[in-house]
Amino acid sequence: MSRHSTAVVLGGGGLAGIGWTTGVLAALEEQGVLRLGSADCVIGTSAGAAVAAAVLQSGSAGAEFDRIVRKSRRGDELAPAAALADVLPEVLAIHASEDSMATKTERFTQLSQQRAGIDPALRRAAVAGRVRSDSWPSDRLHITSVRTDGSRTVFTSASGVALVDALTASCAVPGLWPVARIGGKEYIDGGTFSLTNAELARTADHVIVLRPTPELPQYLTEERRETLEHATLIEPSERARAGFGPDPFDPHVRGIAAILGYEDGLAAMPAWLRR
Repeated sequence: MSRHSTAVVLGGGGLAGIGWTTGVLAALEEQGVLRLGSADCVIGTSAGAAVAAAVLQSGSAGAEFDRIVRKSRRGDELAPAAALADVLPEVLAIHASEDSMATKTERFTQLSQQRAGIDPALRRAAVAGRVRSDSWPSDRLHITSVRTDGSRTVFTSASGVALVDALTASCAVPGLWPVARIGGKEYIDGGTFSLTNAELARTADHVIVLRPTPELPQYLTEERRETLEHATLIEPSERARAGFGPDPFDPHVRGIAAILGYEDGLAAMPAWLRR
């Protein structure tokens, strides 16, 4: 990266995360402190990848915010076939196990095959509906996913993968959404083992992290921890977390979360100006 470079890291968090992150970015953009398109590097994981692609394509977080909070758009999303409350105990049990990352990924893949009763084509179409086209908006956009052998993959415009395929892979939450298939390989959610993958931004002079959901402590590597400690970190307020409700994948929570995120973005301004 160039000298005095800025990297923006947008983390995962379901539809609540999409709404909240969009709202924060809209507030920061409106106040003239951050426009996503001006960043030297944008790293998106799961919900954060969806937001990054949409905002970079439109050129304005404010435009995406307006689109999300309209009443007609609040519930315009595909709902998982399985309830989060039913799948979550199995997901947490896999995370709590002493299995290797590769074995955990295999178990997550099996869970998706057993529980995610959604046609993969229908799921891809839903992800496609979040963006304006299947074209990468910038070579500075990095989208994370996890291959089913447990290794992390970072898609960029140079990867030869369509944007919507990369987003579908990054957002393939285990147990809720189908495993994504690209070029004969299978992928699950980029936030499976890290909700931010923040260490990918470690070489930037200034790292800005929007984190709708905390990291799982068992996967918090030293490199990731150091990156987060030196970053400008914005997280949901207690009011926002309460507003997300019990299910961050509820299609109706996205618009509410966007408004709460906008409030949190404005509240972050004093700390931002003290930097």
